[in-house]
Amino acid sequence: MSATNNIFVEGATEAQIVEVTSYIAKLKGDESETPAYVSAISEKLAADKQAEVLNQIAADSPILLTAPVKAEAEGALNLVIAILQGNDEAVKTFSKALVAEDADRFNIKQKILLNLYNTCPSNSRLRYDIFIAIFDAVVKNDDLDSLMSQFDYVDVWAKEWGLDLETERALYSHLAEQLKAAGEERAAYEFFVKTLATYNDSPDATSAEFAKQAISTAIQMPNCFAFEDLLQYKPLQQLKGTPEYELLNIFLNGNLQEYNKFAAQHQDLLASYDVESNITKMRLLSLASLGSENLSRELTYGDIAAALEISESEVEMWVIDVIRAGLVEAKLDQLNKTVIVYRSIYRVFGKEQWQQLDSKLNSWKNSLTDILAVIGNAKLIAGNAMQNGGAAVVIDSTAASTSVKSSS
Repeated sequence: MSATNNIFVEGATEAQIVEVTSYIAKLKGDESETPAYVSAISEKLAADKQAEVLNQIAADSPILLTAPVKAEAEGALNLVIAILQGNDEAVKTFSKALVAEDADRFNIKQKILLNLYNTCPSNSRLRYDIFIAIFDAVVKNDDLDSLMSQFDYVDVWAKEWGLDLETERALYSHLAEQLKAAGEERAAYEFFVKTLATYNDSPDATSAEFAKQAISTAIQMPNCFAFEDLLQYKPLQQLKGTPEYELLNIFLNGNLQEYNKFAAQHQDLLASYDVESNITKMRLLSLASLGSENLSRELTYGDIAAALEISESEVEMWVIDVIRAGLVEAKLDQLNKTVIVYRSIYRVFGKEQWQQLDSKLNSWKNSLTDILAVIGNAKLIAGNAMQNGGAAVVIDSTAASTSVKSSS
């Protein structure tokens, strides 16, 4: 979408205007020799009201999509692009009107908007307005897949277009809300977070609403299990003490029992949520926490069943699900009805987790020190034995035992 195109159309601007307006009049049903619509436009041109004329053409030109021949529709609309160049307000009107038009031929509409976008320099502020029109058009036509790969570049484009903070915020929030409405939760969540970032220096009531939407979107995304990053945004910190913040904290730190208690007390808040999906996610997160607290230790099916509020016959299914979700690595022992977790995510990595990591590292360090001492002692004794032709006596200081090995 970043290339720049030039559209070349022969003829003076006034002649082009007469040609386009005549065709618009014809599509409106006026096939007289001098249509009233064309006469009105000509009078405005004679009165030197060109800006008004261009805005009128921009607002009326979507009817060109109804031309009986697709090639004629595309050609006429490209002519409109050429006529409007240099008048930013008319270009904005044209792009909005084109999206609002309910006529079929979405492919032509999309192509014309892309042509309009690419006639603008890469640093043109107009590209923002046209991009919004392109986005709204694909959403309206349920064709978001054609634009999904472009969302990675929106941050770069916002800088190229020279958007101020308010406009950048409007861009992100518009994308987030429309994507969520279209069922694209993952992409919507990313733009909700970008919106929150624009409020970090000045959180207000509006930013608090976006924070609530970010929480809701994150919780309802099937494969989203990491919520800690949300806490870095000031608008979200504003929500402390609210039910929304409490709900986020449960998904961040809590277990299924805490969620069920919260759900019983806040049925109105959770009315818009999929209750079963929430419970499924909480069970997976609770199992991951149980695993991180018992790494390399056996968990019985009974322990897991109690934590997840399920029967023991369902344990294996849930262990398989949590492994598939990438939250743990574990081994099932069906005979003994135990699970050994080798790796598990930490839902929050705070002071307590750092202390646990420090303790483990120190333990490994001490173990390695002992092993190095044994190896050093063994090398020294083996070297002396080889010189003297005798047996090598290796003292294992960690086990307080003596081993005799032949040096031959």
